[in-house]
Amino acid sequence: MSGQDHDQQPDASGTPEAPGTPGQDSLQDPPASRGQLKGQRAAAARDLKRQAALEAHQRGVVRRAPMTAGLAGAGVVVLVAAAVTAGTLVPPATPEVDGRAAPAALNAVPVRSVCAGPPRLPAGAEEGTDTQFSPVSTSAVSRVTSVLLSDLAGRFPGSSISTLQSAENGDSGGAEPVDLTESQPEEVQQGDPATAGADGVPVRESAVDHVQSPGGEAGEATAVTVEPIGGQAMPSDAVSLYSATDGDLAGTDASSCLAPAHEHWLTGMTTTVGSTSILVLSNPSASASTVDLTLYGADGPVEAPGAAGIVLAPGQTRSIVLGGMAPDEEHLAVHVRAQGGAVGATAQQHRLFGITPGGVEIIQPTSNPSLGAVMPGLVVPNRAVTEEITGQDGYEQAGPALLLAAPTSAATAEITVSGPDGIVELPEGGLVDIGAGSTVRFPLDGLDHGVYTVTVSADAPVAASARGLSGQAGEPIDFSSVSAVDSLGLERLVSRPENTTANLVLHSADGGAVEITPVSEDGSLGESRVQELGPESTRALSFADVAGGEGAVPSGALLETVEGQVYAAVDVRGEQGISAYPVVPQQQQVSGVPVRVGY
Repeated sequence: MSGQDHDQQPDASGTPEAPGTPGQDSLQDPPASRGQLKGQRAAAARDLKRQAALEAHQRGVVRRAPMTAGLAGAGVVVLVAAAVTAGTLVPPATPEVDGRAAPAALNAVPVRSVCAGPPRLPAGAEEGTDTQFSPVSTSAVSRVTSVLLSDLAGRFPGSSISTLQSAENGDSGGAEPVDLTESQPEEVQQGDPATAGADGVPVRESAVDHVQSPGGEAGEATAVTVEPIGGQAMPSDAVSLYSATDGDLAGTDASSCLAPAHEHWLTGMTTTVGSTSILVLSNPSASASTVDLTLYGADGPVEAPGAAGIVLAPGQTRSIVLGGMAPDEEHLAVHVRAQGGAVGATAQQHRLFGITPGGVEIIQPTSNPSLGAVMPGLVVPNRAVTEEITGQDGYEQAGPALLLAAPTSAATAEITVSGPDGIVELPEGGLVDIGAGSTVRFPLDGLDHGVYTVTVSADAPVAASARGLSGQAGEPIDFSSVSAVDSLGLERLVSRPENTTANLVLHSADGGAVEITPVSEDGSLGESRVQELGPESTRALSFADVAGGEGAVPSGALLETVEGQVYAAVDVRGEQGISAYPVVPQQQQVSGVPVRVGY
């Protein structure tokens, strides 16, 4: 029902006698016409209905009055006649009604996230924008790590992982899901939240699962689904890992499994010679989705063929070679908009410098364009190594950098980089201009070896991501893509990829604190600690340090914000290179649909 009341009230000011009333003479006004009397009767009838509806709303129940149509009509005639005899239509007293929107309770729904598949080389890319993938490395390994917590009664939510089928292979939908944890009965999923176990003592445990080659031989994207418990979403997280030591796709990538959405922004794709960027769209929902793409390059918006009306069936993925839409772009940005089912969007990217592998990365969505952006988890080598790498022929654009897009209007952005001791001075200064609808690369070559947070403040909305670097001159190098994130919120579970060295990176602009609880592989939660953060500081904590340096490295950590606004990411190190993934706020459980009461 509409929140606005469009009914008009009768005019009660002046209250002149109604002209044409029997027994009265009117020298100023002509007698009321039959049409006027009909309109007055209709207005009175509307007022009666409105008053009855409002009174029924206040009582909380709508009564069906046992009144026949004839009696109702007679009542209206009598009231109208009385009002005309009195010389006016007196508006009824309007009861006070709270017309603000209120949630209409619905069942809690499962939380779903999309995990990127491993990078693949395109086959048949010259035939169009669609492509099939085929593995090229004999040592490539991919897996998904899922971590979730129980409720306070020790009950785990049901969870599963399913493979999303490729549209290019002719598949029409997703495969049957594989259970990770057993589904709970409906009354447990939708019942009251538990406050303690059967013995009256609160208990909370963790469940950790590792799925090898989750996308099958074809390496498809996957979707992880976690059911609610007690009408609430339980803390959960999943991350996908890829690593290879040989082939053109040698390198390391770790990507967070993120919630599908109707809008995504991705920045930092490269379509120059030797680089391949493939946009992967995934629809994990039960509804078909139609996707439109808008591309931005260094010289402004790109008119791309085939960018509109991309159809995804339920459970389907589609891969698009961005070089076919926007060739020879050093730093491309893509805006993804979906109608129908929500979609996941990532860009698989790899490079070759001649015949030397230039690393792999999966670019994940960054935060929507705004006047500010925060990107924790940028890893860079020392200045000498960066200079040696970028000094090689063809490697001029390989250094650490910030990639910016100003989709709506021209912007001037101020860049700040902070490390463990606060803000770091940039050799090139910290200001950059971005043309309307265009992209720009801001180099970060002058930094010493370390882990940093990059912050952007602009006078017009911008989308941003950062690019890290590892390796040595004359050898294969690897990149990491660092997305902009929102602050953590109150509680967030973070998973660590199996068999990796990983750091939890925390940043706070004005200072803050976060409580960290390690989550062990055996299902136990370790002792919590509070990490203080100074203003403009960035702290990188290894997961071994999160556990206090004792015992096995935890499979994840539960983060609870104690003070201030805290931003987080995870940087991953391996023999094959580096990677990073954002820690986005926990998906909010939808508990109802806003309904506004009105007439």
